[in-house]
Amino acid sequence: MDQAKPDLFNSQAADAGMLGILQPQPGQLPELIQHWRGPRPLRVCSGGTTSRAAVDQGWTLDLREHFSQVHWDEADRTVLIEGGCRMGDVLAALLPYGRTIPAGLSGLPGVGYVLTGGMGPLSRQVGLAVDNLQEIQGIWGNGDSFLLKREQHLGSAEWRGLCGAAPFLAVVEKLRLTTQPLQALWIDQSSGRPEQLPDWMEEAEQFASGSSLQWHWQGSGTLQRMRISCTEEPVSQRIEGLHQLPPLAAKPDFPQRLHGEVLGLLGPAGVASWRTVLPQLSALMLRCPHPGCSLSCQQIGAATGRESVDVTSFVHRDAMWKPWITAVWPAGDEPARQRALAWLEELWGLLQPLCPGVHLAQLHDHLPFHQRELEQAFGTWLAGLRRLKADRDPDGNLPSL
Repeated sequence: MDQAKPDLFNSQAADAGMLGILQPQPGQLPELIQHWRGPRPLRVCSGGTTSRAAVDQGWTLDLREHFSQVHWDEADRTVLIEGGCRMGDVLAALLPYGRTIPAGLSGLPGVGYVLTGGMGPLSRQVGLAVDNLQEIQGIWGNGDSFLLKREQHLGSAEWRGLCGAAPFLAVVEKLRLTTQPLQALWIDQSSGRPEQLPDWMEEAEQFASGSSLQWHWQGSGTLQRMRISCTEEPVSQRIEGLHQLPPLAAKPDFPQRLHGEVLGLLGPAGVASWRTVLPQLSALMLRCPHPGCSLSCQQIGAATGRESVDVTSFVHRDAMWKPWITAVWPAGDEPARQRALAWLEELWGLLQPLCPGVHLAQLHDHLPFHQRELEQAFGTWLAGLRRLKADRDPDGNLPSL
């Protein structure tokens, strides 16, 4: 079994004083997990890396080296993705076949993007990434192997748990997704003032399922807006698919190395509430503790609301908006870290009445609001998840619920 040095694009994970990285070969995973006696939980890098892909005095299980293949199946037009792939690699592999998947706004996330729900510009048309899953193969936290198929296991607790909460339960080696025809997209990007935001959102709530709104608000007073449409729009830029999607906002260039945390929220339609909180929201954004802190949002709804609430672990099927708060600070500056996290929680508190759900795409079991996050992510299904966790990962080899 390989042991490698960290090569993680998330600076906070890369800077962690980890004990090491494990890069098992296919076939070695069951024994590794079943007989794991090192520090718990194991951290898993499944293509992309969040801040919790590595921790001080812990081990990271890195799937990128030996689980990075993408297999196209011409017979049923599905794609089999191994657990160390990034979404950008999957999009590129499907281009020769004229197919695509509902990836997100960036190609950097790994398979964890799918396994925590997976929402992007095509989601309003074809549903969440987990709604397009046909097959999941991997190792439960207790070391047992599994192969679950939608046609056989839809409705089971195991299928529901893996579709949205897999990082707590299993290490996924492979998953099979339905693909869609590659289609051109039209991009309309502009900037505006905070007071325009409710009007943007009100207009977007009337969009057909082929269009979606994304916006980004940095600490300054300017907002970036991007409308993505599957039909030609006036004065819009044509791209050939998600693989050519431009960034929502330019990446800021700061001289110091930054660490950060990201919290995703979920809320239903309803612009009136956004209008009400806009003055407080503007004040909070103006006093963000670092110029790299931001609030962004993407639109879902339409097809994402058609799946039954009890089929997956994504229970917020009424959601139309997913805002996410990004708090950053200079690496190693603990007072700045505390200020940034306090600002994140204050902003969360302001938005919670509008967005009572959480999209748990990042793990925060090291932060004091972890339990609150779990409750708002999974609602009444959390008790069922915990029973599944006790059965499939009794020793806590994977992150806790």
